[in-house]
Amino acid sequence: MSHAQGIEGLSVSPDGQTVVLSGLNRVVYTVGAESLEVTDRRYIPEMVRQIIHSDDGAMIFMRDDEENLIAYGADMTRIWSVEGADEVVYDAENGVLAVLDEHWKDDALRLIDAADGSQKARVALGKIKSDMLALGPDGKSALILTQSSKSDSESKLDEPADMTKLQKAEFKQKTDGYVSSVITVDFDLGEFTTTQSHYRVSYPHQVRMLDDKMMILRSNVDSALVGADGSATLIDLGEDYFNAAMIDDAGKTFVLTNGVDLRFVPVDGGAAQGLLTAQRLPGGPAEWVTATAEGKDGTLYFGTNAYRLFKVAPDRGSVQAVAVY
Repeated sequence: MSHAQGIEGLSVSPDGQTVVLSGLNRVVYTVGAESLEVTDRRYIPEMVRQIIHSDDGAMIFMRDDEENLIAYGADMTRIWSVEGADEVVYDAENGVLAVLDEHWKDDALRLIDAADGSQKARVALGKIKSDMLALGPDGKSALILTQSSKSDSESKLDEPADMTKLQKAEFKQKTDGYVSSVITVDFDLGEFTTTQSHYRVSYPHQVRMLDDKMMILRSNVDSALVGADGSATLIDLGEDYFNAAMIDDAGKTFVLTNGVDLRFVPVDGGAAQGLLTAQRLPGGPAEWVTATAEGKDGTLYFGTNAYRLFKVAPDRGSVQAVAVY
C-alpha cells in the first residue's frame, strides 16, 4: 500500500463524539465516533501532519507541512495562525502550545497562548536538530533531545555475547561513539542549559513527560526515559520490533502495533500481554498503523497507511475497522 494514502493526523474531541483525521490527500475528515461514518470532508491546501483538539473542544489545532500552526473553530473557521512550527506540544491544563521552530540560522522554542495565538515566551537555542520535545507539567519548562553526533567521549567496543537484547541495546548506546544533547528550557528565565547524553535516537512514535523525565517511545528496543542530567534508562516493552508505540493516558499500558495486530503491555509487567487483531483487507497489500489517538474515556483510535480507522473500546475487548473516504 502506497504511503501516499496514509493517515497522518488523528485526534478525538474532548466529548468523545467525533474523530478528526487527515492524510496525504490533503483532506480533513470528521468521523462520528459512535457510527464511524464520515460526517464532513474539507480540502486543506497544505498537507496536515498533526491535529490536536483543545481541552474544551472549542478549537482544533493543525500543523501542516509548510510549518504553519493554525487554530480552527469547531465549525472549521480559521481563528489564528503562527509560522515556523516544526514540532508542537499542547498543554491543556495551562492552555499553551510549545512550538519548536527549526530555523536555518537560529532555532527557537516558543510558548504560544492557545486561546489567541499570542507569544508568551521565546527562547533562542542556537542551531540544533531535533524531533523530540516534551513540555513540563507546569507549562513553564521543556526538555529537548537533539540528534546525535560523533564524539570521542565514547569508546567503541564490541558487545559481550552473554547479554539480553535490552542489555545489548543499552551497551551499544554507551559505546557506539555517538552522543546527543538534552536541552532544558526555562521559559520564565528565557534561558536553557545543555547536557551531553550517551542516549541517541531519532523518529520517535511518542514523546511525553513522565514526572520530570522525557519518555521516548520507539519501534525497537531503544525506547527510554531521559533525564535533564543526560541519564537514560531503556524501557523494556517486551517486543523487538513494531510499527507504532504509545502509552495510554492513564500511564498503565504500553500499546504496540505490528501490521494490524494491536498489543497491550502493562507498564508494571505484572499481567499477561493482551492482543487484538483487526480484520485484514481481503487480498490487500500490507497495512500498518501510522497514527494513534486516545479519547478521554480510554477509547483508542488508530489510523493506517490504507486510510482505515481502527477503534478499540476501553475494555480492549474488540476492534472495529472502517475505511475512510
